[in-house]
Amino acid sequence: MATGEFQVMKVPAEQLAGALHGQVVDPGAQPTTVVRRGEGWTVDVSWEVTGELIDWLQGRWQLEIIADLLGGGESRHPSPPVELTFTPGSGRYTASIPMRGQLAPGTYDLVVNLTTTTAAGTAGALGGFVVLSKILVKE
Repeated sequence: MATGEFQVMKVPAEQLAGALHGQVVDPGAQPTTVVRRGEGWTVDVSWEVTGELIDWLQGRWQLEIIADLLGGGESRHPSPPVELTFTPGSGRYTASIPMRGQLAPGTYDLVVNLTTTTAAGTAGALGGFVVLSKILVKE
């Protein structure tokens, strides 16, 4: 499982910190770097926010996968991004992004992109990314 960068507001780590993880999983629930386009593979993501301020967070997480085809072309999945509401008292989150049929055959760099929106709907100050290993999509 790849671990990525997590950005938080300019506060001390004991008040708010986070970790973000992601991996490509084949239909048998095993991590992989080679998938078949038409099979039920996913990108599984987990993240945790810790600290004294987690009960004060309001808004929504937005999660998407950025697929960069080697040799050209970037796409984002799903569209629109998956949204999850902040859960006061619990800073643990998981999501599984189904990717069956989303990418043409080729080699891709995949990035998990996590952003937030505030309760007012504006861009939030939390988020992060995970760069996954290259993935080969076969027909």
